[in-house]
Amino acid sequence: MKKTIIMVLLLFFSSCSISQEFQGPYVVHEVIDGDTLDIDLGRIRLSGINTPETGECYYEEAKKKLKEMTLYQEIFLEGDLTDYDKYGRMLRYIYTNTSFVNAEMVAGGYARVYDKYNESTKYYYELKELEKIAQENKLGIWSCTSLQEDCLYVASKNSNLYHKPECKWAKRIKAENLICFHSEEELEGYKAGSSC
Repeated sequence: MKKTIIMVLLLFFSSCSISQEFQGPYVVHEVIDGDTLDIDLGRIRLSGINTPETGECYYEEAKKKLKEMTLYQEIFLEGDLTDYDKYGRMLRYIYTNTSFVNAEMVAGGYARVYDKYNESTKYYYELKELEKIAQENKLGIWSCTSLQEDCLYVASKNSNLYHKPECKWAKRIKAENLICFHSEEELEGYKAGSSC
């Protein structure tokens, strides 16, 4: 399996043009989460990928992996078809001397490919190939099982709001705080979350 991922990465790298213009090197000063980091130039969002948010399955592992690969290391940046996201972060492909970080995050199951922005992601199809292999091998996020699977509604022990399990706020509830409701009768004392 590892051999397959290495082969795909090699094919991917060989498809990249030698004349690419990279910015750098820059040193990473802080890793914010699994797909965001800070350098002197500003905040960088790894383009084309999306890692779990705080409280979601594999959040800590994704953040740790990005730290291992980049924190206090020299990196090089490659721009994407879109320069900035809606939060003002630079969208970039990140490279170290030994790896293409965005691709490794997907190949290891630490990140999904951001399908919403497929039209503005230069390496969308190459990243999707890596994602497919990670999914088939149930790596990282693809091995997560939902604790909310059989719940009609969920809430946090720290709140009196309940949500549908597919709600983005429900997905951020930490496992140790999760309350699962199997019927509407169990919701006494709780209020519906306003967004979903």
